Amino acid sequence: MSIDKGRFARDMDLVKSMRMGMDECHVALRESYADLADKEFWAYPLEGRNNIATIIMHCLQQHDDFNGNLQSRLNRRARHEWHFLKHEERFGLWGLPPEKLPKPGDEFPSVNEVVALHDELHENIIRNMTELPAEEFESGPAGQWPKLCDMFFRGIYHVNAHIRQIWFLRGLMGIDRHYPLQHFA
Repeated sequence: MSIDKGRFARDMDLVKSMRMGMDECHVALRESYADLADKEFWAYPLEGRNNIATIIMHCLQQHDDFNGNLQSRLNRRARHEWHFLKHEERFGLWGLPPEKLPKPGDEFPSVNEVVALHDELHENIIRNMTELPAEEFESGPAGQWPKLCDMFFRGIYHVNAHIRQIWFLRGLMGIDRHYPLQHFA
């Protein structure tokens, strides 16, 4: 994984700010799980709460929705063909009855599979963000968010909240490998 060192916090505009936020979000989320063994990724250290695999897939599905919006605006895919990932209802989490939520014993993708999907999805998002005219981020997709930029900023904050949960779960499991350093100045 490489980080585009050209995306530092200088000469910022709206799109550069979102791209930098998405890069930071990608790196921090990836670092929160990429070193885990599958057993750790799938473990439920806190009864009645989600495991790390569920949290990651929940975040990736949301970012896949963002990428779908971008692709639709770039006329690459019709609205019904938006998704890069196979979306699963169980990773939506909100408003699902308990029997539809992920639980111990369910099958989950491996860490390596998720890292590969995560990296490819992120590359697609950044490419599509770069190709979309900047003024498009100031308008909203029909019937959804007020502005496309709002969707991205909310997504960045959403993932950051889940990253804190993941590091908490790692601590509960006794996984004390060091926390990585910041990447952007």
